Amino acid sequence: MKGAILAVGNELVEGRVLNRTSFLAARTLLLNGYETAEIVTIPDDHELIERYLNDFLKRYQFLIISGGLGPTTDDITNEAVAKALGRPLVRHEDMVARIKARERAQGLSHNPLRLKMAELPQGAELLTYDHAIAGYYLRANDKLIFCLPGVPEEFELLLESRVIPLLKKLLPTDKYFLSRVFKVFGLREADINLALECLLHKENIKIGFYPALPEIHISLLVWDSSFDTAQALFMEVSAKIEKTLGQNIFGHDEDVLESVVGKLLNAKGETLAVAESCTGGLIASRLTRIPGSSAYFERGVVTYSNQAKIEILGVPEEAINRHGAVSKPVALAMAEGVRKLSGTTYGIGVTGIAGPTGGSAQKPVGTVWIGFSCPEDTVAQCFLFPGERHLVQDYAASTALDWLRRYLTYGTLVPSYQFPCKS
Repeated sequence: MKGAILAVGNELVEGRVLNRTSFLAARTLLLNGYETAEIVTIPDDHELIERYLNDFLKRYQFLIISGGLGPTTDDITNEAVAKALGRPLVRHEDMVARIKARERAQGLSHNPLRLKMAELPQGAELLTYDHAIAGYYLRANDKLIFCLPGVPEEFELLLESRVIPLLKKLLPTDKYFLSRVFKVFGLREADINLALECLLHKENIKIGFYPALPEIHISLLVWDSSFDTAQALFMEVSAKIEKTLGQNIFGHDEDVLESVVGKLLNAKGETLAVAESCTGGLIASRLTRIPGSSAYFERGVVTYSNQAKIEILGVPEEAINRHGAVSKPVALAMAEGVRKLSGTTYGIGVTGIAGPTGGSAQKPVGTVWIGFSCPEDTVAQCFLFPGERHLVQDYAASTALDWLRRYLTYGTLVPSYQFPCKS
């Protein structure tokens, strides 16, 4: 059962707004057994809307259109859809009443432009029961057209609560799809591809590789007309991926490194403190994005200057003078210093050269020392991360978090990574 997605809006093609609605639609459709054959983004243009609508209806069973349903003069989707189908626009009095009720509830003066949202193609059926959100669907012979607002939150609400149930009722699918995203850190994309080569050409399996630097995401999609068969195949392939990539998989689907680390710390009743230089508080920021992080994250200090490293963390001035701020002795002292200062189970120290200036032949831009202090020992590694300043910082922060994850999960004191490691 295949369909298409048509995203409408000048702001989308001009790059001013990210097209989140197409992403939401494609992902939700797939998880419910519906394939998206095409996704097209076009401006607010009558001719283009009509052309794509008529073309898609010839080739697919359903079409989802997002955007252009609002009250302003550049919202032209309703008129274009009506013209393409050869139908007149009809005022929905129920929608008129909802719009006026919302104006009163919000203390707004009446604006006749808002009533434009109630002028819908003949045969349109509203997707909301009592809300003034624009959104409707149409039948065109044996095909379905869904017109949804371009606001992602409103789009997602109608997609999940009304569009998917209607599709399942009116265009039931004959396939079951199961999917999972494996999130990997510490391996290169091409090497992951080679390691999973034996799975890439099997029937009813699709595996994709997507750089989300500094991570690599692997998507697995399995399908069959029998749910039991699809599930058995899904479990078999998932197990092979897990075994092949091992410790390098840090999570799945919506997992992020900082939440994975947080759950592990919370489960063990252990705590963490971090001392950052070149990452400028990025690790602490990521950790504290997670609700409940105060249970395991005690503090983060940004010791950007040499003096701050000496005064706050107790880094020996001699170590900085002899080896430089970006060095093993300093990384060790930072990790151990912040752990002792805060009384936590673990301490992490990060010092490096994020660039674009400050590098040398001995310590080029991207050189980062990470120190890790735990009850067992305090150790440090030197890395040479690629990219511009922000990517070096991302790599450093993710490596520090992943290092802790591997220790908490596997007891790995000094992990091995594929990106250049100089120690």
